[in-house]
Amino acid sequence: MDGRTLNMQATPFTLPLLAAAAISAAVAVLAWRRRPSRGARAFSATMSLVVLNILVSLFLLGSTTLDSFLFWVKMSFLGGALSVAWLVFTLRYDGRSLRDVTRIAAFAAVEPAVVFVLAWFNDLHHLLWTQAVAAPITAPGALLRVDTRLGPLFWVWSAYQYALLLSGVVILLRGLFRVPSAYRGQTVAVLVAMAVPWTANVLFLVGRTPVTGVDLTPFAFALSGIALFLALYRFRFLDLVPIPRSLVLEASPNGALVLDSQGRLVDINAAAEAILGCSARDVLGAEGTQVLPALSSAASGTDVELAFVRDGVERSYDLHVAPLRKRMGKLALLVDVTDRKRMTTRLLQAQKMDALGLMAGGIAHDFNNLLTGILGNLSIVRDQAGQPDSIAEPLAQAEQAARQAAGLTHNLLTFSLNGSPAPTYVNLSQSVDLTLQSIAELVPPSVTIARDYTPGLWNVLIDQVQLGQLVINLVVNARDAMNGAGTLTIRTSNVDVDEWFVQAHPDARPGEHVLLQVTDTGGGMTDTVRQHLFEPFFTTKPVGHGTGLGLAVVYGAVQQAGGWITVDTAAGEGTTFSTYLPRCREPAKARAAQEPRTQRTQGHKTVLVVDDEEMILQLTRRMLERSGYKVVTAADGPSAVAVIQGNPAAVDLVLLDMTMPGMTGDQVLRELRRLGYSAPVLISSGYSLGGSIQDLVRGPGGADGFLPKPYTMQELSEAVCAALGGVRTS
Repeated sequence: MDGRTLNMQATPFTLPLLAAAAISAAVAVLAWRRRPSRGARAFSATMSLVVLNILVSLFLLGSTTLDSFLFWVKMSFLGGALSVAWLVFTLRYDGRSLRDVTRIAAFAAVEPAVVFVLAWFNDLHHLLWTQAVAAPITAPGALLRVDTRLGPLFWVWSAYQYALLLSGVVILLRGLFRVPSAYRGQTVAVLVAMAVPWTANVLFLVGRTPVTGVDLTPFAFALSGIALFLALYRFRFLDLVPIPRSLVLEASPNGALVLDSQGRLVDINAAAEAILGCSARDVLGAEGTQVLPALSSAASGTDVELAFVRDGVERSYDLHVAPLRKRMGKLALLVDVTDRKRMTTRLLQAQKMDALGLMAGGIAHDFNNLLTGILGNLSIVRDQAGQPDSIAEPLAQAEQAARQAAGLTHNLLTFSLNGSPAPTYVNLSQSVDLTLQSIAELVPPSVTIARDYTPGLWNVLIDQVQLGQLVINLVVNARDAMNGAGTLTIRTSNVDVDEWFVQAHPDARPGEHVLLQVTDTGGGMTDTVRQHLFEPFFTTKPVGHGTGLGLAVVYGAVQQAGGWITVDTAAGEGTTFSTYLPRCREPAKARAAQEPRTQRTQGHKTVLVVDDEEMILQLTRRMLERSGYKVVTAADGPSAVAVIQGNPAAVDLVLLDMTMPGMTGDQVLRELRRLGYSAPVLISSGYSLGGSIQDLVRGPGGADGFLPKPYTMQELSEAVCAALGGVRTS
């Protein structure tokens, strides 16, 4: 089959049209390769229809008979699908959903489909063209001249095509100002590429085409292809597709309200609807200050902090108002800062408690040194024979007062997390009940104690002494809050802490916990009191009626057990302290039984006492000498190391203070072990056995025991004797 059979011939326009078709086909293929991008498939379909339109024009211009010419004229009405495909592309590129675009495309395609069918029956209705007369071809390659009178439906069809094309242009132009400037080159290149062929087509319809009787639209697509290649490779068209900012605003977790130049609400996103508890349908057009009164305060440029309740939880928001370009209006943002505020509050609270803990620990250490001097000297006086009875009672009272002072320093160490807990596997209900029985005299008959214990309560791992202190302090605090009359409720239960609870309580951790609640019917407390509740020495009681350490001890004990404590209170409504302790599934390992200590003196052993406090140094020397030991003293770490280096065999035990300037106790210990000194080393400190001291005593190559300050002569002698006998004391 050849061109004569098809009534076709080659014309001067054949090669240019084939070139235009090839360029357009290449663009279609490139667009198809980027089909994961939004709008790429529709653009590939558009360029494929362009190729079809060019090929129809090629056959139309190459027709040699009127019948062939009219056949390709009828086929040219397939071009109606091109404008529909263009509209689909612009809608998808602009971010419209596939579902919406599909409905629009189905509706828009009705008219082109009907006209295409009617074109094949034009001889019956003559609505598209009323006359078509062809003049004979005068020379090979010359175009067939056809005189055609167009009917009314053709102009309707043309107007419809241009309406769709113009709609797509408007969509792109509107999006041009809503996308970042980096993407505008894409839109401009596409608009230029499409404007060239449509301009050529308009010139043809109005009879202004440079070549008489020839529609140059297919040829113009060659220039369009060049512009589209530029868009594809220079501006990454269909590779990086901008996401409309309206979609970003709608998906934002922050509330957004758009106000016009008159202060009226013209847009609101879903997050803002949820925060404000309103519907866009009800508030659009209303004054912005009526919907959100705080807008008047934020309009000056100062951020305003607001609070709203969402899902039963109060959340904090920062309201920020910024002007839009060209003074078109303002954008108000509600930014959720709840988590940030909680983290900031938690950090500040942790820093404050750490600082107070460091101060409390330092005070306790210094007091323990002083108390060592007091108790030690009292024990020496008591040990002396021939004491008159007149001083026996004052000595006992002085020793009792020193012991009470040592108890205060122990409480300070518990708060500062420098205590020495011995956690055991306990049932909270049983332990709490035993503690309540032991302190029955502290609770007057006018206070009713209600117990609500959950059967099958999980076990926890906690120091029983600290647990007792925790319960006692919470009960005494509740008793005092009720002025000696009311109902004290103690409740235990199993709880599984979830993420929602953790979000509302920054100190909380998810998982299984045992909850201990102590509730009173007192007058509650103010927010100011609540903020300082767990600080040491803070109290609302009259002078002489409390040390202000009770709740600080509770805080420290709970922290050391790996839990947290919350307070629910309000002035005039009572208070509930809720203590959460992590569930312990495995019983604590039993501590190894220790050999009973003895006061028997280990012959004439030599002890090296190392302490930077002269009073402690001399007092310890006197106590040890009275117990039958030979004593060598050193006022600092380097001096102690020098004594051992000079004659290590001459020293049977080293009593080493942990806290010394320059060379600390742990550094001295490591240096002695490095020198090969294997005799016992006893650590002493005003801090309790905890943290690094605990690791130092129980670790390999570490110390052989721990002697806490303050100590008496008897306690010192027992510790030294046990260490010399190979019994670890910790």
